[in-house]
Formats: sequence, structure tokens, C-alpha cells
Amino acid sequence: MANFLNVENLTYCGKEANEIFSKMIYNLDLASTGITMKDNVKGKEKLYTGKVGDVWQSYTCPFTPAGEASLAESFIEPARIKVNMENCYDAFDSTYFVEQTKIALDGGIPQTFSDWFFNDQLMPKMSKEYQEIFWQGDTAYTKETKKYLKVTDGIEKKLNTVDGVAKINGAAFTADNVLAQVEAAVVKAIDNAAINEVDTDEYVIFMNKNDVRLLEMALGKQSAQILTTSVFSNFYRNGDDIYVLGFKVIRTEQSRNSIIVGPVRNVVLGYDTFDSHNQYKLIDMRETTGDNMFRILALSNIAVGLVLPELFVYSRVNG
Repeated sequence: MANFLNVENLTYCGKEANEIFSKMIYNLDLASTGITMKDNVKGKEKLYTGKVGDVWQSYTCPFTPAGEASLAESFIEPARIKVNMENCYDAFDSTYFVEQTKIALDGGIPQTFSDWFFNDQLMPKMSKEYQEIFWQGDTAYTKETKKYLKVTDGIEKKLNTVDGVAKINGAAFTADNVLAQVEAAVVKAIDNAAINEVDTDEYVIFMNKNDVRLLEMALGKQSAQILTTSVFSNFYRNGDDIYVLGFKVIRTEQSRNSIIVGPVRNVVLGYDTFDSHNQYKLIDMRETTGDNMFRILALSNIAVGLVLPELFVYSRVNG
């Protein structure tokens, strides 16, 4: 495996880095949920929402415009984030050599260590943590683990601190109580929407992906009792998707034991794919210090926004 011994530095800057960043952004699980994606966010911006109001009116000869625009006093502001990492090559001997040897024996072309580590190890981890920042970010985060959550306030922090959000004091999920808690959050959201005189057509249920597995387990227990796999009282399945009173359950990287119900388009991820400062580097330290180490450098950005928080229901432990 000579390509392991002759590691070439991997550097993406400028256009190449922007393409990598764009690919990561649009391949995020977030991108498929239906949330609003806002590009070219370079500074603090006001978020606007608009809707079509009454369109018909009594006929008159001159053009007499009528319409409606809803403006929300919500803002989005980007935060710069980075990856500074140092690892020893020895730590990846077993995994890298095994994978590349298998590829070679199967007639394929082994990857260089740089490409393997960057694409197969680093990028998936960066994507997961990026989404955790989006949901769980809290600039006041003080725990010893996951310090990266301090870079900006995420959706959950906004829901917990902004006035008007309907909050529910939930309990830690179990197979016996999760169905009732999800159902209660949805009913609360329907009532809340009626008070605010809005439709619930774009409402969804956000839950941690591991909690959704627990939800599936709970539905499985119920289906065994009523001998059906498609109808669970107010719950039903469509392939891998779960619906509660018609609201789709979305798997996310939010905190465990939490439920967020509200209009999906009012959740906003901001970024800047044209930022020339985006860059990704893998540096072989044997060429500089002689250490059998490599360093990872990456620069990126993220912005989190929430429009009309009063339309959301947030259920969490000690909520």
C-alpha cells in the first residue's frame, strides 16, 4: 500500500471548496425535510414571510391592486465555524488498510489516505455535527462534551427562549409513553393553529432519529395487539414514513426526548456557498515536523432562523 506511505496533501480552496461545501449542504438530511434553505447569507438579515391573501374582488374598470404580505420580525445571522484536528496515522492503520486491500483484491483502485479520510471519515462526521449545531446549538452551552454546540443558538434554543412558543413539559420517552406525548404535541399544535388562524398544511413533527425508532417500536407493540400494520388509532404508516393525525414525522439530529411541531417552511437554514473563505485542508506533518501525524483544517459557516415562533409547539423534558 505505497499510497499510504506517500500521502499527498489534500487542499481545497476557493471554487473547489465552495463546491464541496455546496454538496455537503444539499446532501444534508435537513435539505430533504422541506425546511427553508437560504443561500448567500453574509450578515444579519431580516426574515420575511409572505402569503397570498384574498385574490378576488368586485369588478372595476381600472386596475385596483389588492393583496396581503405578512412580515415577521425574525432575523438570521451567520456564524463562522471551523475544524482544527490532529491525528496519528497509526490510529487508522487497521481500518484504512483493510478497506483498501479489499478494494485492490476486488480489482478496484485503492484510495489515497487523504481521499479516504476526507470523504469517508471526515465529511460524514462534519455533516452530522453541522445538523446538531443547527438544532441543538446554544451559545451558553457549558457541558464538557460537544463544545461545538456553543458556536450559535440553534432552533431548540430559539424555541425555548422566544416568547409565544407553546411549550409542553414532557417526560423521557419510553415505548409506553411516547405515543401519547407525540399525540398531545400534535393536538396542541392544531389548537394553536386555530387560535392563530393559520392552515396546518405544512405542519410536520420533528423528532430525534433515535426517538423515531422508539416510536416505531411503540407502534409495533400496538399493531401486534390490534393485528394491523397500517392503522394505529391516530397514527399510520406509509412505507418508512410515520404520520400522526396527518402530520409527517421528520427524523432529525435534535435533542433526545423532544418534539417540535410547526410549519416546516418557517424553519430556516442559512449559509453562504459563495464565501471565498471556505477551505478544506489535510496536511501531512511528516513533511514539516517529522511527526507521524496529519492535521485537518476546515472553515465553514451556518445561520439558524425561525419565522413566527408562536406557530410552534415545543415539548421537552422539564419544558
